[in-house]
Amino acid sequence: MTKPALSELPLVMAWGTVRAPFPERVAVAAEAGFRRIGLMLGEYTAMREDGWTDAAMKSVLEEHSVAIGEVEVLFGFAAPSGPAGIAERPGLVYNDPGLEQAAFHLGDTFGVPTVQTVGTFSEPPPADGVVEAFAGLCDRAAAHGMNVALEFVPYTDIPDVSAADAIVAGAGRANGGLCVDSWHFYRGRPDLEALAAIPAERITVIQINDGPQRPDSANRRLDAVRNRRLPGEGEFDLVAWLRAMQRPGLRASVSVEVYSDTLASLGAARAAKQALAATREVIAKADRSP
Repeated sequence: MTKPALSELPLVMAWGTVRAPFPERVAVAAEAGFRRIGLMLGEYTAMREDGWTDAAMKSVLEEHSVAIGEVEVLFGFAAPSGPAGIAERPGLVYNDPGLEQAAFHLGDTFGVPTVQTVGTFSEPPPADGVVEAFAGLCDRAAAHGMNVALEFVPYTDIPDVSAADAIVAGAGRANGGLCVDSWHFYRGRPDLEALAAIPAERITVIQINDGPQRPDSANRRLDAVRNRRLPGEGEFDLVAWLRAMQRPGLRASVSVEVYSDTLASLGAARAAKQALAATREVIAKADRSP
């Protein structure tokens, strides 16, 4: 059976790839060739507090023919609501009802299709009732026309693709799927066979980036938000990783998420252009691979 072309999947410039205020980020995304961007829920709430209206945001998006393709991130969806107590993320709250409502408001107002969620920054196994909690989140999101993409992160209670997929499969919700991030895949327990065994319809978001085999920092949380590489500029086998997901029925978006101090130093416009060009090159290699 012929595998679909990965180049036909929609591309999103994830929130963390370009460090710039919202209007500039929208403008440079459009200039580079992105038609979709990601938005962090914390940024949205801060913008509203600073006086931004939804109408003003829509005006910026419409001016550049850009849409919001994803929002992130709902942390600790199965945990009791309250402060996470994570030094690298001051103010982080698990199971935050305010952020959840903000995500659904964005779905209603801007037509955002997907909200991402992750577990807690703790050791496995995940909390009791995690399957039911994910199913409940999916049900609440469905009322707003949104998908929920569960992202596995090696230093959380949902550390790898198999653990995340067990939750998604157990929940059995049509709008529930996986967010598969190359950084967290290769920084954890990379298992291409397990990835290839997941039904295509359960992969909602593919987050692409690259990195060295040996981490730049022993602090995994800081390493993940400072030291990523553009696709093709690191040592991850991104072609094999993409090919493991390339199968009939795959309808995921490809979110270019390159948290990188080096990329940020280039300026917003250059960062956006280089991120898109590098991603397209790697995707083309995967499409050409036998």
